[in-house]
Amino acid sequence: MSRPIILVFLLVVLIITSQFEWKQQLVNDMEASPSTQKQNHLLNRDEVVKEKVSCQS
Repeated sequence: MSRPIILVFLLVVLIITSQFEWKQQLVNDMEASPSTQKQNHLLNRDEVVKEKVSCQS
């Protein structure tokens, strides 16, 4: 009887720790996203400038 209880306990611990690691990865991705958004904004701005230059030529 104690063996299934230990297995269930280990399974619960595994699930909890995997959830914690998944949340950490999500937080890290959220922290990295502002720099990615800034890069995208700069690229979009470059494209707009190029379009304006090509229209004026």
